[in-house]
Amino acid sequence: MSGQSSLSYPEMVKLFERNDRWAAEVRKRDPGFFPKHYPGQRPEILWIGCSDARVPETTIMGCQPGDIFVHRNIANLYSPQDDSLNAVMMIALQNFKVKHIVVTGHTNCVGCQTALNVSLLPTTKAITPLQKYVEPLATLSKTLFIDNRPPSLDLLVEENVLQQVKNLSECDLVQNDWKRRGTYGVRVHGWVYHLEDGTIRDLNCAIGPPGHVPGKRLVDTYF
Repeated sequence: MSGQSSLSYPEMVKLFERNDRWAAEVRKRDPGFFPKHYPGQRPEILWIGCSDARVPETTIMGCQPGDIFVHRNIANLYSPQDDSLNAVMMIALQNFKVKHIVVTGHTNCVGCQTALNVSLLPTTKAITPLQKYVEPLATLSKTLFIDNRPPSLDLLVEENVLQQVKNLSECDLVQNDWKRRGTYGVRVHGWVYHLEDGTIRDLNCAIGPPGHVPGKRLVDTYF
């Protein structure tokens, strides 16, 4: 396969230059950082977030590379049929034994706005990949109508996070993790990131395995 170098494009050159500066700064600050992370990773958190470019999880949480295992998609959705996300969850739960899964929506979400718009239209067969993808979210939006008035975008964002937390807590991968690890099993959380001020809001919907003690610090387990 032949093609041009990415460095033929000025905007790509800028990215490479930024990478060089970033890597040099990290090596200067912590010479052992890259050698330490090269052999493997042991994140405690799986982040399921939105693909939105304004919500980079490591940056907004003040974390470092290696701290958070990540899957991002449009509108932070979970479906049992999503092999990509299920594969990520298998690695997170079975290889890394993560302690927490966090579903994080955000204000002014384009995916939720798209679903909201779809829910306002007469029901038609979904054709495009995006239309098919947001169908469950459009259905959720319709359940939130009051007197034929659609929900606000903020409400749909929150309800979507709550629904995904429920979906995850009921999925086979999480249920099997709870059976395998018992009260040490993964906890599932729901948050909303506020683009307008950079803060995270907890929706108070965390779910853990049967018999777990809410708020108890989880020690490292290797079941």
